[in-house]
Amino acid sequence: MSLREALKLSWTNIRAHKLRNALAVLSVTIGIAAVIAIVTMTTGLQDALLDTLTKDLLRANMITVNVEGSAGLFGTAQVFSSRDVEQLRKISGVKTADVIGRVRGDALSFNNRRLLDASTRITTGKDLIPLDAGRGVQAKGEIVIGTRIAETICQRLLAEERQIAENDETLKEECKSTGTKPALAQRLLGKTLKLRFLGADGQLTEDQLQIVGIVKDSQFISGTACYVSPDYQGFTETIDGAESPVYSGVIISVADLEQLNAVQKAVAAYFNHPNSSDARKLLGEEKRVEINTLEEVIDEIRKNFLQFTAFLGAIAFVALLVGMIGVMNIMLITVKERTREIGVMKATGATRGAVLKLFLTESTIISTLGAALGVIFGIFLSVWFIKLTLALAQGLREIPFVLVPDWYAIAVLTGIVVGVLSGLYPAWQAARVNPIEALRYE
Repeated sequence: MSLREALKLSWTNIRAHKLRNALAVLSVTIGIAAVIAIVTMTTGLQDALLDTLTKDLLRANMITVNVEGSAGLFGTAQVFSSRDVEQLRKISGVKTADVIGRVRGDALSFNNRRLLDASTRITTGKDLIPLDAGRGVQAKGEIVIGTRIAETICQRLLAEERQIAENDETLKEECKSTGTKPALAQRLLGKTLKLRFLGADGQLTEDQLQIVGIVKDSQFISGTACYVSPDYQGFTETIDGAESPVYSGVIISVADLEQLNAVQKAVAAYFNHPNSSDARKLLGEEKRVEINTLEEVIDEIRKNFLQFTAFLGAIAFVALLVGMIGVMNIMLITVKERTREIGVMKATGATRGAVLKLFLTESTIISTLGAALGVIFGIFLSVWFIKLTLALAQGLREIPFVLVPDWYAIAVLTGIVVGVLSGLYPAWQAARVNPIEALRYE
């Protein structure tokens, strides 16, 4: 019996018992759909979590560059130039780059009162600082303030208007996360702060700064940090015979987390090559440049998600096992019901191999059809569950729907394997039927 004949005869037999075989298909469909739904949803959840970590919490798409031995981002070695930043921006995979530096001798005041906790930093890239309100710094005379500083200014404004103490608990609660409250944020935007600082000539200077933005509240971004343009940089070095502003470090934003490692290597190559960077010219061979990422943290998160997916997949596999048993049960019933038919086939010249092929083909068709339907149903189920989760959990970050074609191919392949395994014993039983006894069977 050829494969084509086996397929044709198997399909005829399956259609002859529609309800029974439909239930067998359904049992496989449910098992495969459970696996597909779990994999699709956890993949979307992983992407959502990594996106949250990247943009809001850990800022995991960032690479920080500073001099060996620096305490945090603001070390004492001022060696990175604007030219270094421009060269880094040209590296493939880099979204943007910015200098890291603090205004020399900074003192920030509002309405002639010092903002004691405020620290003033230099920025050249408006895209690197996440904002709740307003825009980034574009020119001299502008400032973006941290969320804690915004709350302090808000409390001072409202306390003066209402003639109450600035530390009033009601006032503190009202001004909490000022940038996320449009009415309060608009009141702060446009206000003027006074900055006293040491210029490049070492002289104490004052300047009026207009608030143009409020930094987004984040655990890993200081709420007391305020940002101004490089015009307020007080550190310079002679590079290639010219006096140039220098900074304590560089921060780089990567367009795609998957490119983080490649970009890190390219940045390291730039700073390690002799005389390629201004930082290397100033440092010489005495100290090395440190390049830091959160790649290990990201990898650990991905590993944990993989374990979580595998755990849920193992639970879903139980449903697939039930489907396998269902197919086997249906095939055993079919063998019993068609005992006389098998006897006629063998009496008319059908070999054991032909009978084995026929029943294996039937079980494989049932399981493959169930697997294909399971993929479709699993995708639909994951979309529905994502929408239901977002509807029930108000304020939850949107979970993207992510297609996982590799898993879908594995699911269909699993369906075929399930069909072969679950039909193997019934097919073997059918092949062993004695034709004489089968012809007597009623």
